[in-house]
Amino acid sequence: MKKISVCLVFIIAVFISWEPAFAQTAATWIEKGNILEERETYTEAVKAYTKAIEYDPGCADAYLKRGTALFSEKKTNCTESLADLTKAIKLAPRNADAYYQRGIVNYYMINNEQGRKDMEAAAALGHKEAREWLASKTETETAGLDNQQISPEIKPTVYFDHDKSNIKPSYHKLLQEIGTTLTERPSGVSILLSGHADSTGTDEYNQALSLKRANAVKRYLVKNFNISPEKIAVKAYGESMPVTSNSTLKGRALNRRVKIDVYD
Repeated sequence: MKKISVCLVFIIAVFISWEPAFAQTAATWIEKGNILEERETYTEAVKAYTKAIEYDPGCADAYLKRGTALFSEKKTNCTESLADLTKAIKLAPRNADAYYQRGIVNYYMINNEQGRKDMEAAAALGHKEAREWLASKTETETAGLDNQQISPEIKPTVYFDHDKSNIKPSYHKLLQEIGTTLTERPSGVSILLSGHADSTGTDEYNQALSLKRANAVKRYLVKNFNISPEKIAVKAYGESMPVTSNSTLKGRALNRRVKIDVYD
C-alpha cells in the first residue's frame, strides 16, 4: 500500500511539474514578449513572439508584435519586420497599429508612397499617431518644406564601429533595399548623406572621420546601383550633432552614423 502511495505521489508531482508547459498559449508568450520589450530586451522578445506564432500561426497580434520588436532590435531587420507586419495586416485587415508600424518601416526603407498609404489606412481606422503624422506632413508640405523633415526618427541610418568608416556586412541588405528603391524613383531624385562621429578624438579627426563614413556610403550606392555621383551630396558634421549623450558606450555607438535623406 505504501509503494502505491509513493508512486501516486510521484505521478502527481510529475503532472504538476509539466502543467505549466501544457498551459502555454500564444497569449502567454505574447505577454512574456511584452514584458521583455518593456525591458528593451528585444532579441528575447522576438523569441517569445515566435513561440506565440508556433502555438497559433493565425495570431495577427503575434506577427504585429514580432515585426515591431524586430525593427526595434535592429533597423537592419527592416525586411523581416515588413514581412511580419504585412502578415499581421493580412490576418487582421482592420488592425490600425499594424498599418502604422508598417508605414514607419516603409518610410525607413524609403518606400514613401506605400508608407503614406499605410499611414492613411491607419488614420482611417482611428490611429491617433497616424492622424498626427498626416497632419504634420500636410502642414510641412503647405509650408513648402521637404516632407522628409517631419519624421527624422525613421530616416535610414548606417552605424559604424569605433574609429571605422567601413560599412558592416549587416547593413548590406538595408542599403540594397534602399538602392533598389532609389533606382525606381524619378530621375529628379537627389540624396544627402550626413556623416557623424562620437566625441572620441579631436574635433579635426572626427570631422575627417565623419566625411569618410559619408563617402563610404556614397561609394557603395554608386558602385552597386549605378546611381550618378552627382545626385549624391555628402556633409560631414564630426561630433557636433550627437543624437544622444557620448557618456556611454551605447550613446557613442548611436552617434557614429550616416543619415540618408532623399529629396524628390
